[in-house]
Amino acid sequence: MTHGPEHHIEHAEHAEHASHDDFNKQVTMSIAIVAAILACVTMLGHRAHNETLRLQGEALELQTKASIMSTETANKWAYYQTKNMFNLESEIMVDVLSVVSIRTDRDKEHTSLMKKYTKNVEEYKGAKPANGSEASEEEKKKSAGKLKKIQKEAEDMGEAAKKLMKDSQAKLDESHIMHAKGDRFDLGELGLQFGVVLCSLAILTRSRGFWIFGLSASAVGAAVALTGQFSLFIGHH
Repeated sequence: MTHGPEHHIEHAEHAEHASHDDFNKQVTMSIAIVAAILACVTMLGHRAHNETLRLQGEALELQTKASIMSTETANKWAYYQTKNMFNLESEIMVDVLSVVSIRTDRDKEHTSLMKKYTKNVEEYKGAKPANGSEASEEEKKKSAGKLKKIQKEAEDMGEAAKKLMKDSQAKLDESHIMHAKGDRFDLGELGLQFGVVLCSLAILTRSRGFWIFGLSASAVGAAVALTGQFSLFIGHH
């Protein structure tokens, strides 16, 4: 478990109190600056990982909704096929009744059956204009049968399912990018932590080499964190 920035500052302050020369003061000041940057990078890393989880959760929720909508769409199309078969059977009966010979004593039954199946066809396929003229768009909408309405509902549900899946994929792609940014922050945090440790060793050993290496590691860590903050060199999935 890594120590927080305040731990490194406290450590550096104790070392600085032990020796008050200019070198220790400079190193202590650099540790304080690096620790402040480290705190910012750590915060950004936590936020990036939390945002990744949020986006993945939203993507999963949209995928679930899309799956439910796809199932409902399939059911709607199955319902459409059932009603379409019923309509075809009614059309066949109308055609048959219109050509078969009718016994005079069964005329009423014939008329009743013809009305019944004709009504079914008009209900599911739509009624034709009474005068035989071309109907307007408004009239077509009003006279549209149940089959057209069911078909329209199924198509709309299918489009809604596709949109949900598309939105889900967009959220998932965004979560991949955010996850990559979080990884950059983690790497940047590692470099800054390493820099603080090296700078602390510089105070303990009074070695300028440790200080230079510590500042270099901190600079690399900060640069890596910046690539995450500004989404530099992050490939899109």
